Amino acid sequence: MRRTRGVDGHELGALTVAMVLNVGLVVSTVGVAVALTVPDVPVLPIYVVLAVAALVIPVTTWPLTHTLWLAIDLRVRPVGPAEAADAAAWLAGGSEATSATA
Repeated sequence: MRRTRGVDGHELGALTVAMVLNVGLVVSTVGVAVALTVPDVPVLPIYVVLAVAALVIPVTTWPLTHTLWLAIDLRVRPVGPAEAADAAAWLAGGSEATSATA
């Protein structure tokens, strides 16, 4: 099954959504952690937790951000007749029909 719609830059859109989500989560976490510990901010524990989160969050949210970008792309650029025919051919022939273009 194809994960993209066969246009240049599709992965860049998914990457942009991932970056906005991940950077937003890390920055908001820094804000909350500092606000909760404002008199004596434990810098090293916050740094370690955020470093681990900055590595784990992108890996775990990639399917979500990719799906979100595909939904945005489908909303902005609806499926045309050629794509619908390609999808119907793929469904009729099984996954082997267009697996070379995936």
